[in-house]
Amino acid sequence: MNRLRPALLLLAALLGALLAQPAAPNQRVRFQAVDIFIDSKESPLAAYQLEFSAKTGNARVVGVEGGEHSAFNEAPYYDPKAIQQERVIIAAFNTGAADQLPKGKTRVATIHVQITGDQSPEFKLNLETAADSDGKRASVEATFQERKP
Repeated sequence: MNRLRPALLLLAALLGALLAQPAAPNQRVRFQAVDIFIDSKESPLAAYQLEFSAKTGNARVVGVEGGEHSAFNEAPYYDPKAIQQERVIIAAFNTGAADQLPKGKTRVATIHVQITGDQSPEFKLNLETAADSDGKRASVEATFQERKP
């Protein structure tokens, strides 16, 4: 009996852990990448801050990566705890010379979301601010595009 006791305790612990797990929902789960673009026209883009969110649907931000231009190639700043919601605020800056910064439309980030259920989410993008290489507020346009699965 003493030899069986550790095995029985282990079996009881495993069964308890399995029974404590919530039942898997029968909802569809998929992942989507959303590219974030900023069009600075003729101005060199040195900094930006924006908020990306899901207006409808069950979408959760699960990751953020950098953009295509070397000035914004690294992931932007964000709060890792805050991205576990339906929204994320991201920001990035580069103190490089004007000729080392992107001009025109450039992908500054990619946001990865986990979508649960069959409803496609509707996303919203709100540009908080942007600056040029002189540190002055820049008039830019921010857009997003969902990647094809």
